[in-house]
Amino acid sequence: DTYILAAMGPPGGGRSVITGRLQRHFNVMTYTDLEFESIEIIFNKIIGAFLHNFNKEIKDAIPEMISMTLRVYDHVLNGPLKPTPNKSHYTFNLRDISRISQGICNADNKKCIKVVDLTRIWVHENTRVFGDRLIDQKDGGWLQKLLSDEACGTFKLDIADVFNAERIIFGDYVDGIDTDTRIYQQITDLKSLVQKVIEFLEEYNGSVKQQMHLVMFLDAVDHVSRISRVIRQPLGNCLLLGIGGSGRQSLSRLATFMATYKLFQIEVIKGYGMPNWRDDVKKCLLQAGAENK
Repeated sequence: DTYILAAMGPPGGGRSVITGRLQRHFNVMTYTDLEFESIEIIFNKIIGAFLHNFNKEIKDAIPEMISMTLRVYDHVLNGPLKPTPNKSHYTFNLRDISRISQGICNADNKKCIKVVDLTRIWVHENTRVFGDRLIDQKDGGWLQKLLSDEACGTFKLDIADVFNAERIIFGDYVDGIDTDTRIYQQITDLKSLVQKVIEFLEEYNGSVKQQMHLVMFLDAVDHVSRISRVIRQPLGNCLLLGIGGSGRQSLSRLATFMATYKLFQIEVIKGYGMPNWRDDVKKCLLQAGAENK
């Protein structure tokens, strides 16, 4: 009395061929990828509903922006960013479009007034979703050129207007972390941003026993901002890759503090096994679900 339900993708990219001898035991159902027209309709509705209280100029630009996103997605999928043994995580799918849309839906109607403002947040979200996964400057440069060509070509904008700072960084912490309404906005003054994060670090050190003595510079602040962006989103999760001592733990702690969240970390000690892991997961889920932390 056992029913087996199985799912498979087309062979290639690490997936092996499933033989006919095995497949014959199953009723095989297939489905094709969504057409771009269908995806456009879906995301037009979603983003249009989120940005319903924005001005007419922004609302009129939404269909073009979604078409632009799909063109970038198509280039990323079929361009030079193919998965190879040293780039095995270069796998992209529709979830990436949804993450870009989720970021755009965080825009604020007081800060996002002109099409160029919408274009900047679009460039930022694409850079976060696609760009943060890239491992060398060649791939990063290719994506940056693609985004600037699309943004400037579609909306007839000057490249200097879109890229109005050394880096395009958005965050919701610039007005302080205890404010009721945290506005997701572009931070153009990068020097004051570094100073602001140093203040958050001092505030953090004043509230804990184990202090973090970090030297904050623009790259580190950029990383903090990336982590903040992910954990502020519903179902946000990220995997931080880097060599030991590159600051992944420290910057995660700081970003968690800036989001006013509670940090939970397992301590792997000698003899740590699956029972300990299950207990830790239980403890974490009880804090999140029962205590609403």
